Amino acid sequence: MKDAFKDYKIYVVGGILGLLGVGIPLGILGITLIPSLNVAPFDGYLYLMGAIMIFYFFVGFIWGDLKEASYRRKEKKWDDKLDESTKTMLWKRRLPFYLAGLIVLIVFAGFDIAWAVTNSIPLI
Repeated sequence: MKDAFKDYKIYVVGGILGLLGVGIPLGILGITLIPSLNVAPFDGYLYLMGAIMIFYFFVGFIWGDLKEASYRRKEKKWDDKLDESTKTMLWKRRLPFYLAGLIVLIVFAGFDIAWAVTNSIPLI
């Protein structure tokens, strides 16, 4: 697992996915704030951000689990422990989605705390 954290591509892909996870709901909010396009702003962007966060964690878990099952089926090693290179390969597949989910979680928590303190939806 430690070797997976040393690869810079994981951080780049995780950062891009994280920015997409935060940017898509905020982009939708920005479009709906244009008065000539819509009557009311989109106040469900926090829910969409939370759904994207859950989706990223779900995809990271499922994709790594499917790759592990595929490896075990191909090698016929059902009960054996995985070697370090295989564990690293699996973590390299999971980690970008976990990092993106963590980025979205941090932004989501910040907006949720701002909503709890000010009793109004942030950015609207």
